[in-house]
Amino acid sequence: MVVEIGYFADNSKNIHFWDPLTADGATPSVKVAGVNFTFCDKITGSNITVVHQGSFNDSDWFDLESHSHAGSGVDRHTYSNTPVLYVRSAASGIGGGESYTGSVMCD
Repeated sequence: MVVEIGYFADNSKNIHFWDPLTADGATPSVKVAGVNFTFCDKITGSNITVVHQGSFNDSDWFDLESHSHAGSGVDRHTYSNTPVLYVRSAASGIGGGESYTGSVMCD
């Protein structure tokens, strides 16, 4: 089941937290009801690349942006006036003991 977020009166309902990725792959998709969204990326490790992706049909994915992380940390990436129906994150370069933990907020 695809989670849907966005256009709610209570912003706490506009945030989705994915389970950590501990191997290369993609998060499950999230349906967004809005055109403004922010990804929060938490990296544990180094040399991990995160690609934020969008889709119109939850099947064909295109890259919004790619971010290379040289070390552990937390950062955010905001997209304004970006009409997509689904979003997800894909991570690569995850080694032993490393992980990507992401969340997305839509409003």
